[in-house]
Amino acid sequence: MARLDLSRYFLPIAPKLAGVEAELQRILQSDVEVVQKLADHVRGGQGKRLRPALVMLSSRFCGVPDDEDVRFGAVFELIHTATLVHDDVIDHAQLRRGMPTLNRLWGNTLTVLFGDLLYLVAMSEAIAGRSWRMMEIFAEVTTRMIEGELIQNDVLFKLDTSRKDYFDIQERKTALLFSGCTETGAVLTGRDQDECAAMREYGLEVGRAFQLVDDLLDYTATSEELGKPAFSDLREGKLTLPMLTLLERAPDEVRSLIRTIWDRGEEVPIPEAEEQALRALIARHDALAETRDLALTASRNAVARLAEVRGHAETGALLREIPEALLSRSR
Repeated sequence: MARLDLSRYFLPIAPKLAGVEAELQRILQSDVEVVQKLADHVRGGQGKRLRPALVMLSSRFCGVPDDEDVRFGAVFELIHTATLVHDDVIDHAQLRRGMPTLNRLWGNTLTVLFGDLLYLVAMSEAIAGRSWRMMEIFAEVTTRMIEGELIQNDVLFKLDTSRKDYFDIQERKTALLFSGCTETGAVLTGRDQDECAAMREYGLEVGRAFQLVDDLLDYTATSEELGKPAFSDLREGKLTLPMLTLLERAPDEVRSLIRTIWDRGEEVPIPEAEEQALRALIARHDALAETRDLALTASRNAVARLAEVRGHAETGALLREIPEALLSRSR
């Protein structure tokens, strides 16, 4: 796997993405000193901007004639950022994108309040867009993301976590946000229900592939590649699909190892000997193959759904390539 390079896909929408950055800077400008301090830190550790890019690409594909997509791209990024801010508090995370987290620098109370503020600012900006359907999408996505967080925390450190739990969390916390991003172009151009549904399903499948690869990377990538410690999900009590598969195939060997890791506490790095033992079990029982296969299936499903929508040919080609590109990323 290689580091994901989206520059080629972002090139046609570079002016729009620059507009998103300007919107984010405007929205996060505050005369409240503590708010500005936290906002500056968050913007300094910006991610790949994949979600607003999907908004821009779907809008270009569907033919959005103005810059209304820029507003909504910024809103999606704000919602995503708010979720990460809260996740870092819940997970006691110390690093995000290779930088200290807000909670590490300023504590949980300020961080939670700032995450709440981001949600409210995002919704205020969405309301200003005056699109009833977009408001429905934002409300649905945000509600389901919080549900996903509740489910995830209800099954933390539980060896009887089910596959249904895992896929419910994946759908709510990741895939639905992607689906809202890619439906935006169809909504803003007044496409019919079938085409809106196809664009929504395209994003849903891209989100599924993205999360499956993310879960795979936690067991295959180095800490340097990830920008956070490897095996973080497991240490934090989260059983993702690779570990659920391993538990099904080698329960007696794996359960005791997981309990040892959990009993030590999530703040304590996994000793090298235990990490090597876990990697050996994963290799011996081929516990990563199913996750890879499902990611590939989701990628192919995304391309199939996109074929149901009429749109700008060159942008459509880029949208068809993105699911496959996500499969090869290392971070």
